[in-house]
Amino acid sequence: MAKWDIKKLTAAIEGAFAVHEASAMIHVEPFAKLLMDNPDEAIEQIGRVYNRALDDAYTDEKEGNVRAFVEAIAGGPCETIPWALYNAIGAVYPFLERPQKDKALGKIFGILDRRNWAEVNGERGAGHTTGIREPLLLSDIAVARDIYWPGLHDQEYLWKGKTSFKELQLEIMTNDGLFRKDKVRSDFLVGYALLRSDFSNFGEDYLRAADPEFLDRTLRGIVALRFAQRRGDYVPDVATGTERLKALLPRSVHDRIEPLRLEGGWVDYKKFP
Repeated sequence: MAKWDIKKLTAAIEGAFAVHEASAMIHVEPFAKLLMDNPDEAIEQIGRVYNRALDDAYTDEKEGNVRAFVEAIAGGPCETIPWALYNAIGAVYPFLERPQKDKALGKIFGILDRRNWAEVNGERGAGHTTGIREPLLLSDIAVARDIYWPGLHDQEYLWKGKTSFKELQLEIMTNDGLFRKDKVRSDFLVGYALLRSDFSNFGEDYLRAADPEFLDRTLRGIVALRFAQRRGDYVPDVATGTERLKALLPRSVHDRIEPLRLEGGWVDYKKFP
């Protein structure tokens, strides 16, 4: 059996991540700026930016483009570039009109539907949707394609063994009530799990500490996941859904459930066959 050169192996792995981070910066940062300046034009480029960034990351002077080979062996690309792209979209997603959101979702599904579903939702570790931070984007994805919902169980390690919310807050949150990017992969998944009584005992504490605007979008995403109509002839029962949310969420947000349900504005899954 060949003897591994640990130093060389470590350097190669670190180099691979550095290449992906550099490629994400080169390709996704200009795209993020275009999203702010001209969202309609940027949305049309989502698929092209994704592919250009990955092609760049997997190309070197000696071997040429090895993207197809690496993705086949590894079960998909390193998540650095997909997450950067999705979160650039997520940053502007709350400000888009519904037709723009739907067009962006269509482009994203053009990427996700070509991948293995287990790769997308993190069944084999870090996946595409496990790193999406924006509540409204991730909840729309899950409503339109529920097989891509990554679940909440992977978030519990953050507070397992902690006896106080203050200890957790100091570790994973900033002073303005948002999550630290170096500690939390998906702000929505962590925020949702913290609010649920079956995942943590810190719901009310988190409510008091959370940024109000992010909290509002988190609650909107939660309500959408519970009440939006989905494929498979699923029609949510309002009374049952409301009762379930009241059992899960802190009492202080119970009066927000019905107004958010009536407000709607969720994705129509029928637009994404």
